[in-house]
Amino acid sequence: MGIRATVAMLAFAALSPQARAHHSFAAEFSYDDTGTITGTVVEVLFVNPHARYFVAVTGERGEEILWDAQTRSPNALAAAGWKKDTIRVGEKIAIERNLGRDKARKIWIREIRRGSGEVIRPTGEEPPP
Repeated sequence: MGIRATVAMLAFAALSPQARAHHSFAAEFSYDDTGTITGTVVEVLFVNPHARYFVAVTGERGEEILWDAQTRSPNALAAAGWKKDTIRVGEKIAIERNLGRDKARKIWIREIRRGSGEVIRPTGEEPPP
């Protein structure tokens, strides 16, 4: 393959939607604005580039508010011992960490507390005692 064909192929790959779909952490989440949400998992997407858990949270007026909780890639989670069904639809959880920028209903998962009180982290590290 010639140099022009190689350059053209690389340029095409760089402009594909998949190549442009992944954004930096700072584009979606705040380093400074942290918090916790509590709700019920309504959907699990264990797919690249980030595993996502959609969580229904009850608002102040009793309305259901859907949050998009994101974390590491499925491969990184698997290395930490997670599986697709580590967090299941219907499970009540509390998620802690970085909130979405501009008040978006997003949260980057640092820690999940299950209804049983068990704490798990996407990094696989143990929570402090």
